[in-house]
Amino acid sequence: MVAIKKILLPTDFSGYSNRAFEHALAWAERFGADIHLLHVVTVHNFDPFNPDLGFPDAGLNDRMHASAEEELGRLAADISDEAPAITMETKTGFSPWSEILDTAAAIGADLIVMATHGRKGLQKLFLGSTTEKVVERASCPVLLLRPRENEDIPEAGEVASVLLPTDFSGEAGEAAPVAIELAKRFEAKLNLFHCVEQDVPPPYYAAGITSIFELNDEILAVTRRHLAELLSDEDADDIDHEFIIREGRSPNEIVAFAREAAVDLIVMATHGYSGLEQALLGSTTDRVIRNTPCPLLVIRSTR
Repeated sequence: MVAIKKILLPTDFSGYSNRAFEHALAWAERFGADIHLLHVVTVHNFDPFNPDLGFPDAGLNDRMHASAEEELGRLAADISDEAPAITMETKTGFSPWSEILDTAAAIGADLIVMATHGRKGLQKLFLGSTTEKVVERASCPVLLLRPRENEDIPEAGEVASVLLPTDFSGEAGEAAPVAIELAKRFEAKLNLFHCVEQDVPPPYYAAGITSIFELNDEILAVTRRHLAELLSDEDADDIDHEFIIREGRSPNEIVAFAREAAVDLIVMATHGYSGLEQALLGSTTDRVIRNTPCPLLVIRSTR
């Protein structure tokens, strides 16, 4: 059962964060949840033109908090009286992600809504990412909004189709009940997706065989059966659904299908790898985060 009663929305007052606010508000109205707005004044952000910002004195720190509280007030003032309750908080810390996680635990957040700036490659590896660290460690689901300039963006809270990618692992299976429940709540179509990553051995190229499905015609039937097992008989009857089976690299195929089918929401589990382990092994969820054409709900595996 998906119970969302408290939504945490961290904001840095950028355009990306403002868009995340729209989605947080739409989800709060859908689930009858309250919103907790949070801004973290980061004391170690060094500005060569204003070195005092690195470690501000008490007066400057008070002014920064006052300015942040005023900006939070503007966000809250833009909503109607019928909207869910909104609380606001500013904190000072060395790392925004740790303050976000501490606040989520303190208020008992059921969902964190965040914008991601979409860094890639070495820039992300060396600079790190607040969103990435929150996703790795959050005990509740995280709804991510990635900036896109040249693509159609689903309206906040409008979910007509949900995509559930799975590799049939126990970790991936933890996202299935959430995706199924959300498909019911939004009365959306559920796309259950699996990508077969096995390549065709080169000796078969001469025979014109380029698809693994041509070598083993049982793969499609077996995969379809495993996808069907994710749904109970009752859910299969109640939810409009489709099984999608592709071959290739999972992150690429997930993103490609999401674009082709105009998916409104992707629901995925993450294994919670961090640091060098993730840098060396890579992460399907991480790569989808960087390229998703729609909001992505990440469920951190407890395994």
